[in-house]
Amino acid sequence: MSARAIVAAVPITGKSVYIETFGCQMNSADTEVVLARLGDAGYRRVDSVAEATLVLYNTCAVRDHAEAKVRGRLDAMKPVKAKRPDLRIGVMGCMAQREKDEIIRRYPHVDLVVGTDQFVRMPQLLESLETRDHVVETAFGDFEDRLWDARRTEGINAWVPIMRGCNYNCTYCVVPFTRGREKSRDPAQLEDEVRRLVDEGFVQITLLGQTVDAYGKTLGDGTTLASLLRRLHRIDGLKRLRFVTSHPKDITDELIDTVAELPKVAKHLHVPAQSGSDRILRMMGRRYTRSEYLHFVERARTRMPEVELLSDFIVGFPRETADDFAATVSLMDEVRFAGSYVFMYSPRPGTPAVNLVDDVAHETKRARCNHLLDLQLVHQGQAYAKLHGATRRVLVEGASKSDDAMLHGRSEGNLNIVFPRMDVTGASRDHLIGDLVDIRIERSTSLTLFGDLAAPVMA
Repeated sequence: MSARAIVAAVPITGKSVYIETFGCQMNSADTEVVLARLGDAGYRRVDSVAEATLVLYNTCAVRDHAEAKVRGRLDAMKPVKAKRPDLRIGVMGCMAQREKDEIIRRYPHVDLVVGTDQFVRMPQLLESLETRDHVVETAFGDFEDRLWDARRTEGINAWVPIMRGCNYNCTYCVVPFTRGREKSRDPAQLEDEVRRLVDEGFVQITLLGQTVDAYGKTLGDGTTLASLLRRLHRIDGLKRLRFVTSHPKDITDELIDTVAELPKVAKHLHVPAQSGSDRILRMMGRRYTRSEYLHFVERARTRMPEVELLSDFIVGFPRETADDFAATVSLMDEVRFAGSYVFMYSPRPGTPAVNLVDDVAHETKRARCNHLLDLQLVHQGQAYAKLHGATRRVLVEGASKSDDAMLHGRSEGNLNIVFPRMDVTGASRDHLIGDLVDIRIERSTSLTLFGDLAAPVMA
């Protein structure tokens, strides 16, 4: 949107907030918390900068591309601030945590810089702007469960952060610097929160953590992710539990057994491999070998033949050779993931890997990234074709984003499945949203499975 459009005359009454979120699901969950806190303080959410008295950017620092987007937004806001000096502009999240001084220096029109543990205090920080030109708050702190009520969007899905931070210190990753050390939330508080969400109609809960399978370590009482899953599984009305993202070192036999045994827990594990080369894994500081990762895959599939595995990969890490990349390709061929996120390495200031020469050419990174993405689509297409005629239990989430005539949902393995929104008589099936149904798969693309109702399943 142009600056001219942003500053167009729009009547603004009361306090209003426009917030744009970049990055991961944890950031989306943080945005929901901020909206709840601001809502309690009298702010209403609006859909454009032109309608807002407060503009917030919830930022990501994992890759330079995400930061570049935010810089572009902040550049565009300079003339807006000049014409609307009462407009408040804030930057929150991981980029704010990592670049607080640079943001204020480079963008003096920004009023507020709020780190990853301070955003729960957003209303108080805004009040302090009455007596200060800028507010910068980036101190790490403990969880305050009473502050973590969130304003969820409509639908059946809710994200629940159960821990924050990471203790692994992978050499390429800024998370330990932007999110701090691991901190786990109290399981009783989490149970209360999930009960409230289910009562409000959020029947699918996704538990979030940077290394979610490390949940409970900081509590010191024997609590684990497996024990939390068993505790939450008992909640009446809950239909599906998911969790992301896991580290291979913390996928225990107890956790695999728990996922296998509990019907409400999705048979879906997002466990990033990052590389198939032991040499690159050592340089990344991942703390496991290729064979150890494959042993996890074997354990999971032996216990749950139906499990779907998802991975992340980084290509073009410093000193990655053609042989290293070939090892990653062979890992993908061997495991055949249900899905993979693939990223080109970009140096992150403050990380150990930034001291290594970024010696893989951008063109090589791009080619390797595209190769893995294409390979993943081939694997998915082949796997999906084998499902034609099979039946999968699907939690119906709502209308398909790409075709309003279809409903979509996720299988137990998190596969995207769509089916007609109307039955053969022309009657709507919207009443199935939030229900578990059996879908017989009829055809597929590399990204989506298509089918129709086999028989409704009583929730």
